[in-house]
Amino acid sequence: MSETSHSPKKAKTVPIHPEQELSSADVEASLALPTLSLTDRDGVEADINSTILYTNRAPLVVAFVVQLTKHTMPNQPLSSRLSLAQAVMSMGAKAKALNLGIQSGKTAEDEGWGEGQPSVRIMGRKIPVMRRWGYHQQKNEQAPADQDTIEPEECGQEFTPTTEATSACPGPKNDIESQETVKGDPSTPPRSVSPNPQSNQHPPESGAYDPPLWALNPETLSKTPSYSTTPTGKTGLANSLPIFDPHSARNYMLKSFATSTSSSPPPPSPAKMSKSASLAKEREAKENNLARLLHALDSVFASWIDTIGPEELDRRAFGWYSKVRPSVEAGREGWGGKGDVRLADLMKLRR
Repeated sequence: MSETSHSPKKAKTVPIHPEQELSSADVEASLALPTLSLTDRDGVEADINSTILYTNRAPLVVAFVVQLTKHTMPNQPLSSRLSLAQAVMSMGAKAKALNLGIQSGKTAEDEGWGEGQPSVRIMGRKIPVMRRWGYHQQKNEQAPADQDTIEPEECGQEFTPTTEATSACPGPKNDIESQETVKGDPSTPPRSVSPNPQSNQHPPESGAYDPPLWALNPETLSKTPSYSTTPTGKTGLANSLPIFDPHSARNYMLKSFATSTSSSPPPPSPAKMSKSASLAKEREAKENNLARLLHALDSVFASWIDTIGPEELDRRAFGWYSKVRPSVEAGREGWGGKGDVRLADLMKLRR
């Protein structure tokens, strides 16, 4: 396989500062992922089928979630999908480390952190989230400052792509109020939201029920003294809540998918290639591989979404991941281990 064949379109990123106020378009531009040129579709598919990645399981989970939520939560921008993907991977890794005895104690979720927050469930994992107030994804501009639309996820309940857009829940009208509870109070049960009985119904295009989200980081919440209580009306509380950074997820994927030596012998290196040139070549190969992986995942999920709907697609996704993930040793010995991922096996999962 040639590393340069069907090379992806390189994403033009916009460097941003965490505290800098940017339009939603600038935020998304800073997170663009590599894509494949589709001028020769047969050639692209052959190229993907011949690709064997060498990686570990964690970045593959991130890639799965980024592309899965593109179809199950289609109104979420890339920045939100990356944040959610980082949460699924990180929270899963924490639970696995505790299960294997690599770490001790409890997860933040087991201790009650994040209870009362709205949540979404992705590949079987419940992720606490917060609404991104002021983010206007449809027109890529800031929403009006007086916007006080009540959304179902504000009720402190898990919501799905089939949750109804209207609810009797009063809901908060500002982000301070909506983020007051960061550690659950078992004496105050969350209010209910009526689900849509048509479980396979596709989400409406308006996105009224599905505002842009950030995934909250319960482990950081539990370790930060200022979140040990819930001071009503504390200025800036919502803005300081720790989220899973979408840039971390993006950068993690960009560096994680090397080419397996099982696919083809590595080409001979030029005798006088500089270290910087060698590193640049390696980065380019990994970016190519990420573009192929994302394209393959997208084609799998796109082939099923219209037949089984978003909830069933999400339910099946973990099983598909388990079929193609790299094989590693059981127990502690396999922690962080790497192996081959054959994209041909992934492509076989298409409907």
